[in-house]
Amino acid sequence: MLLKLGIIGTFLILGGMMFSTEISALFPNTSASFLDSVKNDINLLNEKISNSAEERLDTSVDKLVENVSDQVYEGITETGDKLVENVSDQVYEGITETGDSLKNEIVPDEIFGFDFITNLLRIN
Repeated sequence: MLLKLGIIGTFLILGGMMFSTEISALFPNTSASFLDSVKNDINLLNEKISNSAEERLDTSVDKLVENVSDQVYEGITETGDKLVENVSDQVYEGITETGDSLKNEIVPDEIFGFDFITNLLRIN
């Protein structure tokens, strides 16, 4: 049994040595050196992972900035609307109160009444 394994191993080694150019042409990355090919594969994998992570991070940051700016815009708009509404209400109340107080302070009898005419005649 050991003799059969030795013969098979010899044929494999001799075949590998004879056809090394064909093997390197078929598998250029793996035939040069196993460690170099593994290193290249790992570098390619790291590059793909880094690119994917950068794309996802950029997408996440863009979405976050968009959401925050939308919320800030909505907050500013709501605050502006409330401010305009409050100022409008206060101006309306102020005008109404001023008009009411003017109405209450000016008594029509004093202008067109007897006291007004009497006072007007006394002066002359």
